[in-house]
Parts: sequence; C-alpha cells; structure tokens
Amino acid sequence: MDVASWTDGLIATGEDTARKEGLRRIAYFCSYVPEEILSVPGLYPYRMRAPNTITTETGDSYLGLFNCSYTRAMLETILEHESGWMDGFVFTAGCDHLRRLYDNLLHAAEPPFCHILGVPYKSHSDARKWFCEELALLRDALVDHFRVSIGDEELRSAIHACNENRRLLSSLNELRKGENPPISGEDMQRIVVASFSLPKSVVNPALEDLIEQVERTGLDREFRARVLLMGSQLDDPAYVRVIEDTGGLVVADGYCFGSLQYEHAVGSDSDPLTGISRRYLEKIPCPRMFDSYPDRYNRFVEVAREFGVQGIIIQTMKFCDCWGIEAN
Repeated sequence: MDVASWTDGLIATGEDTARKEGLRRIAYFCSYVPEEILSVPGLYPYRMRAPNTITTETGDSYLGLFNCSYTRAMLETILEHESGWMDGFVFTAGCDHLRRLYDNLLHAAEPPFCHILGVPYKSHSDARKWFCEELALLRDALVDHFRVSIGDEELRSAIHACNENRRLLSSLNELRKGENPPISGEDMQRIVVASFSLPKSVVNPALEDLIEQVERTGLDREFRARVLLMGSQLDDPAYVRVIEDTGGLVVADGYCFGSLQYEHAVGSDSDPLTGISRRYLEKIPCPRMFDSYPDRYNRFVEVAREFGVQGIIIQTMKFCDCWGIEAN
C-alpha cells in the first residue's frame, strides 16, 4: 500500500473539509498541549511542523544559532507565510527554546492569538491541580478570543474523539510487534503526522479503513535489525527512511511526534479538565519531567522487549538540552 499517497490525499481532503466548515486551525508545539481543548466545535489542533524548510536565516536572526533547529525552523516557516495561515498558536514553557520562540513570535509576527501554557515539571497531586488551573486559563482565553463554547459537554465530546484517535493509532502500532510487520516505521510516521494535523472527525474514519487495508497486506521489505527510535521533535518521515534504507526496520518509537503523543487515554473523571490534567502528566513522560526518569527508562525497556527490538537509536538535535542529557 502506498501510505505516502494515502496521507497526502487525507491531508488535502481534511484541510478542504476544515475550510468549508469554517474551523479555526490552532498550531501547537509540544505533546503536553491538550488536543482536547483545541478540538471543540469551531476549532481543530495542528501539530506544528516545518516541512521542506531548507534554511533558517530569518529565524536565526531572531533566535540565534544556540537555539535548537526545531524552534528556528518553526519561526522561519511562520514568518514565510501570510497572516491568516494559522488562526492561533499555543505553546508550553517546556524548555527555554520554546519560550524564546514564543517571545520572538509575538514580536515578529504579532499573531492574533498566542497563548503559553504552564506545565509543571513533576506529576504529583499538587502539580496536577496547578496544571488543571493552567488548562482553565487556556480554555477561557480560547472562549474569549474565538467566541466558541468550551463547556463540560464540548470537552467530553472532544475527549471521546481524541481517545478514539489514540485507540486507532495504538491498534496500528500493535501490528508492528509481528515478526514481519505490515507497516514500516516511515509509513507509521507519515500516518501519525497526518493524524495530528487534521480534525479528528476526518482522521478517525480514515484510520479505521487504513487499519483494515494494512492488516490484509504484508511489508515487502527485507531488514536486518528491529530498531527502537527515540528522540525529541522528530517529524520528518525521510529521517526514518534513511535508517530503513540501510537495513533497519523501525518497529517502535519514543519521540514527540510518535508514541509519546498518542499512548494513554483521558480517564472518565467527573470534571473533564481534571481528567485531561491527569492524562497529560501521567502519560509517557519526556525528559523535561524531573520525577519521571525511572518510569521513562522502565517503559522503554518494556517497549524494547514487547517489540523484539535489537537496537536503539537516540536522535538528538543540537542544543536540545533535555534530550541531549537523556542521550548521555
């Protein structure tokens, strides 16, 4: 199956559908930004990328070369587009680089909506309570600016759609455990990127059909080693292709545009924001979370065993403090 053509067609169809329905597209930059709050009627979340960006000269002039390439590429891409390309941006203070991107975006592009979400560095009960308060501030800012309704009913509906999306992606991911997986790591990355770029109402039915097709086919590829690929803002399927063209098969991942984003569902708490807060602070943590190093290590040991991994590759971007330390 030609997954590249499938994802290209899905993105084109999904963006056209969103325009016709008048949905506002909100870009976000971190897996700790809750999709649910951006998936209420009238809005949809877009996981910010910079495809085909070959230079960051303009971004460098604002951010400087000692910021990671992801943030510089994001600023470059945003400044290249005309106003109205995105209806808003949501950040986290996940690292100093993202914070500097937020500051410079406000200065250089003056977007109509730009919000930064405070995310705690620990996941205990007080941290969850504080994060819940931060989520309420984001909700209120969206309601005030876009004049949308984000009550409990809308949030529960969005939670259901996002949980269904996670279930479908996890089902697809499970197929990679087999001796001859029916999907490559490159193709899985394309599907995940498309899934987090479009409204869930478009993506979820398409994923159901895709899973049925993938289950009926086999991967026509020989490989010498099963690989676990870990890292930070890895959003380029071509990067995965290079690994697979040399004889590896990426059967599992642990990076921001992969399983770190779609594993774990939001629970059925009586208060939707409480459930969202709990899910995002208890999901597979990224290295920014101070109290979760043993949990993260144990989880990826478990993943390596479940998927029959024979080697681990850790991708790091230059000047990425969190993942640079993790790799060492």
